[in-house]
Amino acid sequence: MNATVETATPVIVDAYGRAAELDAYLGDPADPGGRMPLAVTLQRDHDRAFPAEAVSALDAWGLPRHYVPEAFGGGLRDVFELLLLMRTVAARDLTVAVGHGKTVLGAISAWAAADDSATHMAQIVGGGDAVSWGLTEKDRGSDLAASQTGAVATGGGIRLDGHKWPIGNATRGRAITVLARTEDKPGPRALSLVLVDKTEVDPGTLSYRARRPLHGIRGADISGIDFAGTIVSADRRVGAPGQGIEIVLKSLQVTRTLCAALSLGAGDQALEHLAAAGVDAAVIARGAADLLLAEAVAFAGARLFHVAPGEMALTSAFVKVLVPDLVDGVIRDGSPALGVAALLEDGSGAAWEKVARDAKVVSIFDGNSVVNLNVVINELPNIARGVDEEAGDVDAFAFDRDAGAFDMSGLRLVTRRGSRLLRSLPDLVERLDDGRAHPEAVQIARALVGVWRELAVRVHETERAARPPVAQFALAEQVTSVFAGAAAIAVFVANRDHASGDAWNGDLWLRAALARVTGRLAIDIGTLPAAELQQLAVGGSISLLPEWRAQGRGGA
Repeated sequence: MNATVETATPVIVDAYGRAAELDAYLGDPADPGGRMPLAVTLQRDHDRAFPAEAVSALDAWGLPRHYVPEAFGGGLRDVFELLLLMRTVAARDLTVAVGHGKTVLGAISAWAAADDSATHMAQIVGGGDAVSWGLTEKDRGSDLAASQTGAVATGGGIRLDGHKWPIGNATRGRAITVLARTEDKPGPRALSLVLVDKTEVDPGTLSYRARRPLHGIRGADISGIDFAGTIVSADRRVGAPGQGIEIVLKSLQVTRTLCAALSLGAGDQALEHLAAAGVDAAVIARGAADLLLAEAVAFAGARLFHVAPGEMALTSAFVKVLVPDLVDGVIRDGSPALGVAALLEDGSGAAWEKVARDAKVVSIFDGNSVVNLNVVINELPNIARGVDEEAGDVDAFAFDRDAGAFDMSGLRLVTRRGSRLLRSLPDLVERLDDGRAHPEAVQIARALVGVWRELAVRVHETERAARPPVAQFALAEQVTSVFAGAAAIAVFVANRDHASGDAWNGDLWLRAALARVTGRLAIDIGTLPAAELQQLAVGGSISLLPEWRAQGRGGA
């Protein structure tokens, strides 16, 4: 076992327990009789077939219930619990995790609206039916404000005309949350959200666009739908008229954070493959360090949803930039070490070749890195205002802290003072340097504070620009890396007194994570404890948390 965390309350224990239950239920991927056998996973991928059997197995276990907040009769309380459950699936097959998890995206706007649409959505999702999020349209890219699908009030109902493409679950989903134009005028207030339950409308008014051939997640239902005079009842509006874009932007703050689960699952697969192949110890060490850092960032993001929801516009952008990039780095670093086998779709390298393709897709979900770095750029003035303010409760990052109920009402479109973790950094380092921490961890952490102070000056001097120059994107990347370091220190400080295991002994994981952060910042300080990390990752499984899945799972 890599790390053990003793907890004082049942909240995280339950999250871990549910993930462990799901993992045990799915069985050993090497077992042909299991519910997600690796051989079937690879064959489905080769055939570009939707993983219907695996999705049905997840439905039978009850995973859809964990997509519905407690407030609407479901089992979703802690975002971190949902992140762990989705990671458990993604550690076996990203196609299944995306195919099943797309319902989270389709339903999230109803949870944000918290109106009658949420009650109906809870019935759909809780019953195991798939839901789609209909945002994008052909030839409009990611410009949601340019949506032309129309929703016009007529005879006590709402008439939809137009299309959505390419979107997940468009064909197989029972329902779709549609972003549509309700007023013929420019600006975001002209768009609203409408819930189309296909069981309630004339099927003759619906037609479908074929699935697109994909490079990664080949079997997923990424297709399209056309509406031709589709009538839904007036009470199927999601949120108030004109709130469509606002609700979508708030919803993305949750879904971007949850995308970390997909990347972490891919990272779990990648590290197991590298360990099984016996590649160079330095490659495994770098991969282990990046995965530990990604896990700390993901946990911090999930916890900040509960303790600082007003900062999630920025926090979710940080998480969405960092975690997929860290995991992509594990795969980029590992592929040359595996040699030609990494390129083959059959034989010993088939599983690696699949996860390498699948993982790349995550970075474009819910806004690619450029989109999310642009969010950081837009937040730089707010970050500047908050540099010298109090940090808030750092102990909120303790694993045993009750996160509180899932509630999207505190989300804001922009922050007021940036990120509490960035504000916390100097205080975090003071708490770290109490005589118990490894000297190198303290040295790197203090260097990180120095870097942040220099960056803060540049942040203060940054002027808004309609088209941000390249230099601002570079600055946003550096600020994002500092956030990663602050997240790692916060998670460590909040848990070191009741965490044990090899990853925690001698501050091993923190030294490794901070060394990777300084590498991203091009700072020549700190060394990666490669030999210790390689030894820790011998079994191919590494985590800051209790061993939430057995050694050797995830398709190695």
